[in-house]
Amino acid sequence: MWEMPCMAQIVADPEAGAPFYERAMDGGRIREETHYVIMDDGVRLAVNVYRPSKLRKGQKAPAIMYMTRYWRAIGFRWPFKWFMKMVPSTGNFDPLDLVRYGYVLVTVDVRGTGASEGDKTLTLPDLREVLDSHTLTDWVVAQPWCDGNVGATGVSYIGNTALYALYNRHPNLKAIVPTYSVWDLYDDVSAPGGVFYHDFLAHYADFCETLDKNTIPMHRQQRGAKMATYGVQRVGGTGLKKTREIIAQHSCNVYHPDEGSTATFIDDTLTVDRRLYIRDVLSPHQFADRIRQSGAAIYSWSGWRDAGFVHSAVRQHINLDNGRNMLRLGPWNHGGNRNISPTQWNRSRFDDIREVVRFFDLNLKGVTNGADTLPRVHYYTMVEDRWKESRTWPPASDSVTYFLGVDGSASLSQASGSSSMHHQVDTARRSARSGRWDMESGVQGDPYVLTPHDDSLCALFTTPPLTADMEITGHAMVELYLRSSTPDGAVFAYLEDVRPDGMATQITDGQLRFIHRKQVNGPIHYADAVPQHSYTRADARPMDTAAVEKVAFDLMPTSFLVKAGHRIRLRLAGADNRYFKRMYPQGGSWELQCSKTQPSRLILPAVGHTPTTGQR
Repeated sequence: MWEMPCMAQIVADPEAGAPFYERAMDGGRIREETHYVIMDDGVRLAVNVYRPSKLRKGQKAPAIMYMTRYWRAIGFRWPFKWFMKMVPSTGNFDPLDLVRYGYVLVTVDVRGTGASEGDKTLTLPDLREVLDSHTLTDWVVAQPWCDGNVGATGVSYIGNTALYALYNRHPNLKAIVPTYSVWDLYDDVSAPGGVFYHDFLAHYADFCETLDKNTIPMHRQQRGAKMATYGVQRVGGTGLKKTREIIAQHSCNVYHPDEGSTATFIDDTLTVDRRLYIRDVLSPHQFADRIRQSGAAIYSWSGWRDAGFVHSAVRQHINLDNGRNMLRLGPWNHGGNRNISPTQWNRSRFDDIREVVRFFDLNLKGVTNGADTLPRVHYYTMVEDRWKESRTWPPASDSVTYFLGVDGSASLSQASGSSSMHHQVDTARRSARSGRWDMESGVQGDPYVLTPHDDSLCALFTTPPLTADMEITGHAMVELYLRSSTPDGAVFAYLEDVRPDGMATQITDGQLRFIHRKQVNGPIHYADAVPQHSYTRADARPMDTAAVEKVAFDLMPTSFLVKAGHRIRLRLAGADNRYFKRMYPQGGSWELQCSKTQPSRLILPAVGHTPTTGQR
């Protein structure tokens, strides 16, 4: 049997100050083999198996599945194929490192992608793909090198295939690490806050279509890539002609670059197939009961600048927690390869692979490594640049309320009279390229860029300088009372840290489409840390253009230290055409109320902070 060396302990990371797992890479070199595995409908999926060389004949080890639509392995030309192996990943670790730590890695091209047969009915996963994971798990367990314990992991789509696999409640799939993955495809990806996220969906569809044709996307090509590789790796014994025939099957795949642009509600039909509702596209929350029944341990994680996926990780943890699950929220972009804390701004130095191994060692090998005795929520406070622990998310905090004033102030004191301010929406506004929502440009997580021009397009509300540090950890809330000139529209809110020299850093942000403003404090589709919006047609309400309406919503979760002497600023806009659907095609405006009876306000979750009169 495969034996685990007795050398595991929790120590401090001398580079980044993060806890990490002291564990030797004890698997030796990597042995590779390729297969076609037949699914229950006859479709063959391409599979690579990577085994540690120190796993001798007759020895067994746990297996980790890595099911991807981004190629299970790169096919290298001669002579590169003799000394290069690569499993594509957008994460902050090499999946092959799992083999170096003694696990067997099984990478899979999901049906309709890579070198696998079949086609895909959606760019995103469908139920047929989910059911394939059961057959794949059966195959893995039956192999002579598998000890019967199976895990799954991955980033983004690949992380979601791990989560979807629990739908099958396979008894051998015992632990997963779904990183930077989705929970609610509508609110987290397609239309955050009910506003169609066109930038990502269009780029993503083009990216997937290019891969499915066995072509390296232009923005992913690096010097020498075409010389070294021919695309996805072919399965051994399968010639070039046959592989091309298999890839030709992918021409039947369905993509949706504009999918959701006409789907205003979560219960609308898809434009690609009028028989299919938005809510029917596989969101993990739809089968949360089956995931819980699987009994598997789940380690969800994401980053503060990871589009809407950071809220996904929180929702996964809240709704799936079984007493063993864990949550990790750090200073990362999508995939975690950049540390986006304003005091860092560099490639991430966190040793993510050891954190994955620590979780799998505990749940697949039964190693006593202390992971089960730690608080199960770990989060990183930016600027302070420290990891912290909590038993729950969000951690305990005090609500600090800043009332918005017509003079652009944000004050702890509420206005005594009646006042309002006019804001003309700039319908052509485009936010700077960088930040949370820029998934494809390669600058996601870069420093927040502000210009005086954007200041003139937005409504700004700024606090006096803080007299003491304030840690904002959790979900900030925005409550606005406004009269809209249009029955529909949107508001985009940006929370900022303003230094004494006037330079600003984004803390977090969020948005809401006006017709979705109805709030419910209890679970609608699932439980959450904040009041929810259903996004259903039944709950939609046009704005009464003759009346003042309340528009309230949460900003993306964060943990950020605002230093004494800095100011906190709330930036409001009605458009961000760079990333989101234009909501004011004919123009529009607001009358924002800042009165005692209709107090527009910002509510911050402050940890260990008591406001003082000096901040008034």
